[in-house]
Amino acid sequence: MAQLDRPNTQAEQTLVDALEAVRDRHGKYGPPQEHFARTAGLVNAAFGTTFTAEQWALVMVMDKIARLLGPMPTHDGGVDIAGYAACYEECRSARPPATDE
Repeated sequence: MAQLDRPNTQAEQTLVDALEAVRDRHGKYGPPQEHFARTAGLVNAAFGTTFTAEQWALVMVMDKIARLLGPMPTHDGGVDIAGYAACYEECRSARPPATDE
């Protein structure tokens, strides 16, 4: 992985912080496609829904947006959104290619 320069802007710092969070969570919870598949599977079993791991990553982005719009937004909401967006991309890229059958 390329070495990151010191961030010059808040946007760059947000992405660096998101990268650190994604790496930390990967070590604690495993790859996002596995963790979100487990979570989506539990939700699906409980409520009869059909969420995929990718979709669950997007649900988490929406949850963070909802928190930012709530009465007590946190300072790290943007970091969390960036991290979940990265997890979405990882889940999407891990999906087997669609077949035309």
